[in-house]
Amino acid sequence: MGADEGKAMKLIKLVSSLMCVLIIFSLYFMYEKKSTEAFYQKNWGYQLLQIETLHHKYGLTGKKVKIALIDTGVSPSLHINVVKGINVLDDSTNFQDDHGHGTHLAGVLGSKQLGIAPDSELYIVKALDGNLQGDISNIVKSIEWSISQKVDIILMPFGTFYDSADLKKAIDLAISHKIIVVSSVGNYGLQENADITYPAKYDNVIAVGALNNEGDIWKGTTMGEELDFLLPGQHINSYSLSGDFLLSSGTSISSAYMAGVLALYLERNKKEEFDFDSLLEELKNQSQQMEGVHIVDPVQLLYEGDKRE
Repeated sequence: MGADEGKAMKLIKLVSSLMCVLIIFSLYFMYEKKSTEAFYQKNWGYQLLQIETLHHKYGLTGKKVKIALIDTGVSPSLHINVVKGINVLDDSTNFQDDHGHGTHLAGVLGSKQLGIAPDSELYIVKALDGNLQGDISNIVKSIEWSISQKVDIILMPFGTFYDSADLKKAIDLAISHKIIVVSSVGNYGLQENADITYPAKYDNVIAVGALNNEGDIWKGTTMGEELDFLLPGQHINSYSLSGDFLLSSGTSISSAYMAGVLALYLERNKKEEFDFDSLLEELKNQSQQMEGVHIVDPVQLLYEGDKRE
């Protein structure tokens, strides 16, 4: 083989190697793109709220923000940042979920893969039993314990049609300690004359309803003048008791997203003093509206926060 032929063969081998690299890179890129698209198809709420942008562009993940989740507890199979937990049903520290409601919400709120605030510090209170039942006295205990732990946010993703002076007093106490209280409005949208449930009905609680996966008001959302915000709540992917993925719908999920948005907001504005009315006004000012109800846009909210500096 002559010198020219040898050079030609080396050139051919080099080009072939480069072609293989390009093909492998292209296949990898296509795989990643399909994986991302599949993820967003299954997790439309994650995409709508631009959680990836919140985490990576803004670096906001809920760091050093304490959230009390009062519900059915959480499953030990769920890997989240639980700092502490109690069970007010039997006055123990066993807050293991025996229903699944609390686990699903904790995944939306704080799981590493799906959570809006994966670095938030969760304080779990098991106050509802395996039938999603509880009583006001235990909810009051849960709020009082959350106050003692100096949490920043209390999430109560449940409701009752009965007003309670004791419940209102406990919430007022939490507000006086600069704690933000969030609750779901209920899933009674298809029932005639249904009213928003307590504690969401109280004027110092952020009341949250659900959007469907078309971006409209989910038909199950209980409507009323106390409804403050809408967030994703239909066909939301999170975790079951076994740790498998589970799709579920309801305003409780929307309230978990709201608590997560607030965790990012507090991480971003932790040093700033605020009161409930001014916070609510700012959240509404940076939101879109649908039928008089505000749709939370967390990126817009946090971008406006950047401009204020």
